Amino acid sequence: MEIEIVEERDNPLLFRKEIKFVVRHEDGGTPRRSEVLKKLAAMLDVDKEVVLIHKMESEFGKRETRGYAKVYRSYEDLKDIEPDYLIERHKRTLEEIEEESEESEEKEEEEG
Repeated sequence: MEIEIVEERDNPLLFRKEIKFVVRHEDGGTPRRSEVLKKLAAMLDVDKEVVLIHKMESEFGKRETRGYAKVYRSYEDLKDIEPDYLIERHKRTLEEIEEESEESEEKEEEEG
């Protein structure tokens, strides 16, 4: 999975950056939102909590997904500005990331 940032725009009035990106996934299907969030946060060198993936859309038959994300200055700014349904989806994505990291820690303990 490879992520390319196509457009990045500052929005100082809403305390955020708005990012359009393309995910190329030649090796499989559409990646999970949690995978994209982790990689995007690492690319931008910010905490996962402040990156909100607004949408991800794939076209039939293509091995790429276009998306739109918002990177806030703080989690409080995100909670103040975004609608409740997006905040809930974001929380579920963060929980999914936590579960994935716990599972990988358990596997390492079993192997070690």
